[in-house]
Amino acid sequence: MIIINNRTIGGTALRQDTTRLAAVALLTSAALLAGGCAETGGASNGGGQSVPPGSDKQAYVDALADMDPITLTMQSTAPKGAATGRRFEEYAAAVEDWSGGKITFELYFSNAAAPVAEVDDALVDGRLDIGSVVVALEPQQYPANNALGDLSFIGSQQPVEGLLQWHGAMIQTAVESDEVQQEFADNGLHALLPAFSSGSYFLDCVEPGTALSDLSGRTIATQSRTQSSEAEELDMSPATISYSEMFESLQRGVVDCAASSLTTSSLGGFIPEAPYFAYAPEEGLGSPGGSIAIGQSRWESLPLAAQQLLQDRIDVLLQANFEATWENVQTALAAIEESDGAVSELDGDAQAAIADANADVLETVRGEHGDLAESLLAAEESWSQEVADLGIEGVDVDYAGFRDWYSRGTPDLTAYFAELQDVLSTQRPS
Repeated sequence: MIIINNRTIGGTALRQDTTRLAAVALLTSAALLAGGCAETGGASNGGGQSVPPGSDKQAYVDALADMDPITLTMQSTAPKGAATGRRFEEYAAAVEDWSGGKITFELYFSNAAAPVAEVDDALVDGRLDIGSVVVALEPQQYPANNALGDLSFIGSQQPVEGLLQWHGAMIQTAVESDEVQQEFADNGLHALLPAFSSGSYFLDCVEPGTALSDLSGRTIATQSRTQSSEAEELDMSPATISYSEMFESLQRGVVDCAASSLTTSSLGGFIPEAPYFAYAPEEGLGSPGGSIAIGQSRWESLPLAAQQLLQDRIDVLLQANFEATWENVQTALAAIEESDGAVSELDGDAQAAIADANADVLETVRGEHGDLAESLLAAEESWSQEVADLGIEGVDVDYAGFRDWYSRGTPDLTAYFAELQDVLSTQRPS
């Protein structure tokens, strides 16, 4: 059973059925253990039976049959049942189901167990076992992870292909980087998923404007150093404003715009106040995301098959993340229409300004983390082609056509997860 803040609820609440889960190639992320940590992180476990990659549910149930039941505490960033929190709930349900009930979860919603900036500490001191760590909040502790975040403007900014490209490239680069993985280990963490996002960022403004002259002089709330650099190149004035203060800041004219995803604007209720969204289809704004981690000591206490299961069912978490993102995009587009707003492409001069800012950020990261930058650029190119070749219906849809695309249902991503498995299969605990 899944326990929510000490209350038990029945069922697994999975929207994916077991047949489809078994068919989806298992997304194995064990080397989200430090590549140079592979000998310490990957091999350190409670022993026991190993489950071959791609096995069905019964194989995990059998391997964990003699395991003493355990309850893992996990924190969701959203209220119970919210689209953005579904990734945590469905992941918990899948692990519970595939463990034969030997692994259950106590879920804390809306960051009830630990504030966002303290989640990594909570994973180390035992307040939590699994949670979302936002490395951007602690750049001194996670410099390589933040360098990767500085380059999060990569790839297409369209709602389907962009989301798939971004996750493929960012996850591959993070998993293959000893530097990135060592930081998690140094901070007492094992990364189950080193990077995830809820979609591209936009210039979300109170007044319309797509040309450089329109944007010049406006004040914009930014959430990262890359976004601040991009704003300055657009001749805008960046301001640091917390998420909780964003609505009032836009409403009262403290800022004219916010660098925001459609998900954030929709959930934050900003759209009626700022219904004009502008973006560059191939030049992204910095898109800082999060990661999913488990405390290293808790990880090392688990039997091998339990470790494998926690890693292998990350595909469920990602599937739910994609579906929730697209649901939120759909909701946001409807709200924009109701508010007489628009989603528009920036004019050429504004797109060029963002490109110049991103080029400067890239050169800075190259100077400090050259291998990381080059690996991400190569992964971006590779995943752009991979996503194009998968044959996913409507993968290149833009925002104008998205609502029609969404009405036809979520596409089958089996082939996509199979490609991710190819990247991650050599790093699975064994």
